[in-house]
Amino acid sequence: MPFQSRKTVNLLIILSMIALSGMPDHSTYAQNRSSEFGGAKATSPDSYRHQTIFAPRDQDIKQISQSPQVPDVLDAEAREALGIPPQLLEADESWSESEDEFLDSETFVPLISHKRATANVTWLPGTGDELGIFSLSLSEALEVPRYEGFTITPRFGVHYLDGPVRTDLPARVYDTSVAFRWFNKINEKWSYEFEVAPGVYSDFKNVTTDALRITGRGLAYYMHSRSKQFVFGVVYIDREDLKLLPAAGMIMWFSEGSRLELIFPKPKFTYRIEKSEARERWLYVSGEFGGGSWAIRRATTGVDDVVTYNDLRLIGGMETKHTNGMISQFEIGYVFNRKLEYLSNNGNYDISPTGMIRYQLTF
Repeated sequence: MPFQSRKTVNLLIILSMIALSGMPDHSTYAQNRSSEFGGAKATSPDSYRHQTIFAPRDQDIKQISQSPQVPDVLDAEAREALGIPPQLLEADESWSESEDEFLDSETFVPLISHKRATANVTWLPGTGDELGIFSLSLSEALEVPRYEGFTITPRFGVHYLDGPVRTDLPARVYDTSVAFRWFNKINEKWSYEFEVAPGVYSDFKNVTTDALRITGRGLAYYMHSRSKQFVFGVVYIDREDLKLLPAAGMIMWFSEGSRLELIFPKPKFTYRIEKSEARERWLYVSGEFGGGSWAIRRATTGVDDVVTYNDLRLIGGMETKHTNGMISQFEIGYVFNRKLEYLSNNGNYDISPTGMIRYQLTF
């Protein structure tokens, strides 16, 4: 019996040694896993699916066998604003569509986009009863890409009035409006445009229905040839003394560098004097119908009234067109047939002729 017990103990010792010698070295396994993570990638991601691995912060973090990544549709500014790590927005080719299909489906068309902006400064010198006017105006034309040919143009202008002494005009009057314009080409010969521009024209003391005015135009164009085009239609100016003007005439190209616009109410002849890789310069003479109507509050009586100023202008100028799309215009002119009229007919008078200086920048 003792012998059998000693034999059993020896057998248990031998089996224990065999079992211990067959177990893996955990320190060696951890070192091997560490070297695999720092060096070559694992050959079988599935074998590590349930392992928790801590990587240094300066290493890229790759998602393995998890939910699909966020598609790469955000630019760098959006990433920074949202605080999303860039590596989490990298495209996952196994999840996303093919590149061509992805570009087609993700093409972004903005609701509105910048077309051009215009700043204008005009000065008609005068003091006392000669009525000087200094005007500033700004406008921004916005395209609507989803509707070809449709533009929206908000405008703002202010007119500083110097005089007159004989009647009580306010020191300033303002123009505010938003123009909605649609241009459409029917075929190679015919095209047309419509514009309507509701606005408020006032000294901002009299803001009644008299200050609300709606201007607009409807024009049709006929392309007779490459050098001749006809225009006809109407221009609605919504002034107290004059509501509607006919618009008719033709545009003629005598050469690549000269153009005549025989169009009422704004005829113009243009001749190019310089053409280079950087810019083009054009000289021109034109005619213009100026003025406007504004709702005002009379300073002496405090009564609401409407004042209308009209003039005719003969203008000479130079236009510079830059290759980057910027256009500048400098003009000098002679302003005559000047009239000031009130809806109440109290204070109407004719104003002496004066000069004009104007600068306009389009970009």
